[in-house]
Parts: sequence; C-alpha cells; structure tokens
Amino acid sequence: MDIVVVGSINMDYTTKVTELPRRGETIMSKFFTTASGGKGANQAVAASRLGADVFMVGAVGNDLAGQTLLKRLKDEGIDTKGIYKSDFPSGNAMITVDDNGSNTIVVYPGANQSVSCEKVEAFANVLEGAKVVIVQLEIPLDTVEYTIKRANEMGTKVILNPAPAATLPNELYKSVDIITPNETELESLTGISDIEKGAKTLLDLGVKKVLVTLGSKGCFYMDDNESFYMEPFKVKAVDTTAAGDSFNGALAVAMVEGMGIKEGIRFANGVGGLTTTKLGAQDSLPYREEVDKMLKD
Repeated sequence: MDIVVVGSINMDYTTKVTELPRRGETIMSKFFTTASGGKGANQAVAASRLGADVFMVGAVGNDLAGQTLLKRLKDEGIDTKGIYKSDFPSGNAMITVDDNGSNTIVVYPGANQSVSCEKVEAFANVLEGAKVVIVQLEIPLDTVEYTIKRANEMGTKVILNPAPAATLPNELYKSVDIITPNETELESLTGISDIEKGAKTLLDLGVKKVLVTLGSKGCFYMDDNESFYMEPFKVKAVDTTAAGDSFNGALAVAMVEGMGIKEGIRFANGVGGLTTTKLGAQDSLPYREEVDKMLKD
C-alpha cells in the first residue's frame, strides 16, 4: 500500500452566491449541489486519481448519505475495508461559494467523531506497510495523536494537515514528518502571525518539514537546511473548496514517488491550482494526465 488516509468523510452541500452573506443577512442562492467530500476522503480521492494505491480508515453513518459516500470511494479505486458504519449520521459540510471562488464552510462531524484509536489499531498492519499516512483534524484528536505516534513507531512517513485549527500537544510534533497549515492555522498553532517565524517555531518543536499553504500566493517551505517561497500556477479560480486537500494528497504522492522537495511542491501546487478551476470538492479533483499536461505546458 502506498498511502493510508485516516480521516473524515462528509457529504457536501454547496450553494453558489454573488457575495458571501454578512452577519444576519439573508441572500438568494443561484446554484445548489450535493457531492461527496470531507478532508480525509478528498485527500484519499486526490491521491488515488494521481496514481497511488490508497487505503482509508474512517466512518460513515448507516444512512443513505453513508451508502453514497462509501460507493463513491470504492468507485475511485480506494480500499474501503477500514471504513465502518456508525450509529451517528454521516458527517456533512455546508459550503457557500461566491463569484470570486472564496468560500465559507460549516462542518457537522457526525460519524467522523466515532473514528477511534481501536479502529486505527485494527489496521496497524496496513499502516506499517504504507509509505505515507495522512491525517487531518476532522476526527477526534486522540485518534489523530494515536495514528501519528503509531505510524512514527513503524517508520511510516506522516503528513499532518492541521485543519480545522486545534491545539496539539507539543510532544506530538516530533513524530510529524511534514505539517501543512495555512496561514490561519499556522497562527493558531504557534500564536505567531509572521509566516517564517511561525514555521521556525514548528521546526523547533520537532517537526521535520513545514509547508505553509498561502492560497493565491503559493506556499512557503522550511526545514533545518533551507527555506523558500514558491509561486502558484496562474489559473482562473471558480471554487477553492478541496484545493488544500488535493495539495496534501499530491504531496503524499510526490513522497511515494521519491520526488525532490521542490519538484514535489511544484507538483502539489499544480494539483491544488487545477482543483480551483472546477466547482465542488471531489468532483473538482484532477486526474494525473491533467496535471502532467499542465506541468509540461
């Protein structure tokens, strides 16, 4: 197995508006759609479409949404043996997107809150055999911590996407190979608004590599030996939903394929950029041939 994703699976309800509503304001939507999402599932699908063998540990509700979500993952070629049925309803996200591609997202965790340490341990053999494990923060924090520590013990590389932002124990950072916060999450983790100083703080806590995603400004990378900014690809953004998720999935694929750090980040930037050119979460995730063509051009 190339990649194991331990994380969330949601049904996304997306509405399109001219401008995001202000506090207390009621506005009319001009478009609505329902689609499979969730940070974990998005990252799994992104990696699978880019050519990786992917196994996922997660949970869905014993409801129609859960059936739809599970079928979608299977159709995408993901090994779903680690996904189980929960008594909670399937997780969901309410997404509002404006004409500039900016969005607001409200997530109800639902079944995702029942992803336990025991469920992860049940697939420890898969975790041990993987090259990379990806985790996010839409499942219980104790499960995230357990997964990271177990993967580290087994010698499996760990990508931590600390979204949505949450307080993490300092000792956990030593077990993380790459952490990928955005600007807001970096400040939440470190209390520092300066990107370079915030990244250095995470390195001092023990993270091996820090990669800060900056949206339309690209990203910033830092490790103990080097640091640099990388510009994004120029695209016409329609919807930024899942761009960060596809970036993380692509980064894992780059690690599996042994790309150098600059090549891997360029690859992930291309995937993230292409994701913003379409509406929705998983529906917007690009296939490998699209990415290769963009990078070649």
